[in-house]
Amino acid sequence: MKFRMSIFIIVYIQLTLLGQDSLLTQKLKANARFFQSQGNVLSGEGFDFLKKEADESSFFMIGEDHGLREIPYFTGELYDAIRPMGYGYFATETGPFTAEMIQSMALKDDWEEVFSQHFKKYPLSIPFYYWQEETAMLRSIVKGHDGKKDMVWGLDQEFAASFRMFFTKLEQEAPTEESRSAAQQYHELALRSFNESLAAKDPSKSLLAVIRPDDFRKLESVFAGQAAALELISELEQSIQIYQLWFTGGGYESNCLRAEMMKRHFHRYYQEAKRRGESPKVLFKFGANHIYRGPNGLNVFDIGNFVSELASQEGTSSFHMYVIGRKGTQNTWNPFSQREEDKTSNYDPADYLDKIDFGPALQASSETAWTVIDLRPLRRMLFKKQLKNLHKGMEKLIWSYDALLVIPEVRAATSFDW
Repeated sequence: MKFRMSIFIIVYIQLTLLGQDSLLTQKLKANARFFQSQGNVLSGEGFDFLKKEADESSFFMIGEDHGLREIPYFTGELYDAIRPMGYGYFATETGPFTAEMIQSMALKDDWEEVFSQHFKKYPLSIPFYYWQEETAMLRSIVKGHDGKKDMVWGLDQEFAASFRMFFTKLEQEAPTEESRSAAQQYHELALRSFNESLAAKDPSKSLLAVIRPDDFRKLESVFAGQAAALELISELEQSIQIYQLWFTGGGYESNCLRAEMMKRHFHRYYQEAKRRGESPKVLFKFGANHIYRGPNGLNVFDIGNFVSELASQEGTSSFHMYVIGRKGTQNTWNPFSQREEDKTSNYDPADYLDKIDFGPALQASSETAWTVIDLRPLRRMLFKKQLKNLHKGMEKLIWSYDALLVIPEVRAATSFDW
């Protein structure tokens, strides 16, 4: 009897969960719109829906998993479509000094060759622009820009592999022989540690393991009175702190510090635009974990939540869209595995760090068209407990994101040669 009852309970639970999945799929389908990508043109009801949401918002926020070709393509096409609505800025997952540099590179007539030569000299130095599709997107966004102000907003820390090029920058701009010599010393250290960690496939041999606060005090001393150099040195030190926390077991603290840095950088850019008399409208493209309203998958209140709160205070709004593919390939190569096959890994949207079960959403999407699903109507059902027993990640997604974009098939991003 107990055995039969146990079987009954298991079957009942499974049927209940299946029923909830089916109901969720129905509701996702009911709020789906579709559009096509043909010859570098996006068109259809779904794309019109996104343009309308962009027009009514000041901040359009794309949350992605990195290493896919289609998302930068989509971002460039979307920016082109919403530029007439007042969008004049693009926020990206690089540091501010890197953003200034890549904006300048993308404005050059021979931009493709400029990026190609840069990555031959400084491999892997600029996330995620060491993929060719990302640089093409950037070119599309900045074309026609006069270059007189920061159009590209770099909100993140400066990347660990970028220190080689920044110590070179300090060396080139050094006002004295002493400062030039010090910058050259740290450039050589950064280059040597990068090459050693790459050859050994070991991050413990990187610059993160050898540079110390005293090194930054030395740099500050020899560049005393040089405001631009001191700002760069400060950014590099803060970036190192974020990385070193991560590699010494302080992952949560590292992500909190990183989020605070993003907010601080955004606030500076935003206030500068406001001082020019603007009401800036900004398109964002970041890893999806950064774009949540409320706490993200790491329980950190990240830039997405900050911008949402700012928009509320400013009497405007932000639109948050999570992007996945149904199937395809992804570039997941990293310098510490160096597995060539990782450049075209099998793609699975559930492999992203927030580990969401997208099964119902994939069932609700088209196999051939791009599908955008408005998630906001489902919040009322969640609040009334009409949708129960959802995967925790999917429930959080519905509360935090306004829409989900499902691309029929994605392809791995193309790495630059080096």
